[in-house]
Amino acid sequence: MKFKRINLPVLLALAAAPMFAAGADTPAAASAPATPDLPPAPTGNYVENFDTIYNTLTIQRLGTRVELRARSRRGQFYESVVDVADPLNLILPYSRTVYAAAFFQPEPKRMLIIGLGGAGIHRLFAPSYPDALLQTVELDPKVFELCQSRLDFKPTAKTPVTIMDGRMFVKHDNTKWDWILLDAFRGGYVPAHLKTEEFYRECAARLSDRGVFISNLHEGTELYYADIKTIQAVFPQVVLFNPPGSGNVMAFAVNYASPIITDPDKWADATELSKRFAGHLDLADILKEHIPIPTQTVAAAQVITDDFNPAELLNIIKTNDEAQGR
Repeated sequence: MKFKRINLPVLLALAAAPMFAAGADTPAAASAPATPDLPPAPTGNYVENFDTIYNTLTIQRLGTRVELRARSRRGQFYESVVDVADPLNLILPYSRTVYAAAFFQPEPKRMLIIGLGGAGIHRLFAPSYPDALLQTVELDPKVFELCQSRLDFKPTAKTPVTIMDGRMFVKHDNTKWDWILLDAFRGGYVPAHLKTEEFYRECAARLSDRGVFISNLHEGTELYYADIKTIQAVFPQVVLFNPPGSGNVMAFAVNYASPIITDPDKWADATELSKRFAGHLDLADILKEHIPIPTQTVAAAQVITDDFNPAELLNIIKTNDEAQGR
């Protein structure tokens, strides 16, 4: 009998994921409704810490600004920052850059986000695309609870949240999505089973004909180049944006080789596209964040697969530039 070697992070994730009804085309777990009877938030400014099975979380409120942070062995990282008095103001740079997807698919009817955070992206998407569905998948129920009780997120029938492992949701859901965003950070890293060629192929299979896959990457380690090479192994075209001062690079990828999306001169007009956001976002500014793919370094990187998955090791190996303080 021939056995297939299974990567440990993938095995653990699958073992921890919810089960599905036999023969079901979509996940058996229903989208979670708004959580009733949430504990009230403290008044005034405050700092709270929460330990869950998956995360060590910090909530801090200063005035109307609420931060959700997660701790890993490398320190604390922002999951989301929301101004509850002006929720359409996207504070974290990468959350604005997500909307560069409009250059490639300007009329999303269905968007899937893997990783809820503080639902910052949702605040602008819902009024900008009022007829669209924004489905979110979040592994940690505590994140969903805090998102509602501390960051004032109010899920609706158009913005449902499902508590489930993201890979399992994608595997069992047959919806075709116009935008898929992978943003499932736990502290400074994305779980390894969401970084593989096999998972990216599952996401590619869930895109509509002109759909866009979006991945939030962190530059500065060898994992960054392996991420890009792994995405390129699946998608014929990949475009990168670098939000200023964030350490993030946003990768946008599509299933088709034509029309060409790698030439900014052929993109839709940024001013025209920005009208949908009613002054809250200027895609002309986002356009300036476009960067070339570091072809030489990516060519030397490794493709990450379920069988060969050194994602966590690569995530702690600094690139030469960063190690030398450049």
